[in-house]
Amino acid sequence: MRVDPGFEELYRREQASVFRAVYRLCGDRLVAEDATQEAFARALARWRRLRERTWAAGWVTTTALNLARRAMRRMSRIDDLAVTEVPDPDAAVDLWRAVGALPRRQQEAVVLRYALDLPVADVAAAMGCAEGTAKAHLARARNSLRDQLEGVRDE
Repeated sequence: MRVDPGFEELYRREQASVFRAVYRLCGDRLVAEDATQEAFARALARWRRLRERTWAAGWVTTTALNLARRAMRRMSRIDDLAVTEVPDPDAAVDLWRAVGALPRRQQEAVVLRYALDLPVADVAAAMGCAEGTAKAHLARARNSLRDQLEGVRDE
């Protein structure tokens, strides 16, 4: 089967960052690999519609994150979050555990903005919402994370 060169380019360019975002969310390498591959497979199946879209990479990332969330719910492993390459692993685990407790849209915004380092405009495009809405999700997430993490430090 011949694959469109545009899709191959998207895969080469985005696969590592999609995997990294999903892995940071779920902390399980197998779940992250499966979700990443399934998201790209779904993108390939819809490539005629996605090919011209500037937000195709965001669509793949969002799809992978959603697939990982579903898998985590099925496996009941939300508490097993982990992050690599972090100066203070305990703080990172607390942070990503707190991110995992946020509402779904806030989680998505945080991962896109801070794990993938996307500009707010790209976060909004990937989430399919207005830039102001993405900013609101990020602000609510930061406030919630600050409150949750201050409680962890006080314990």
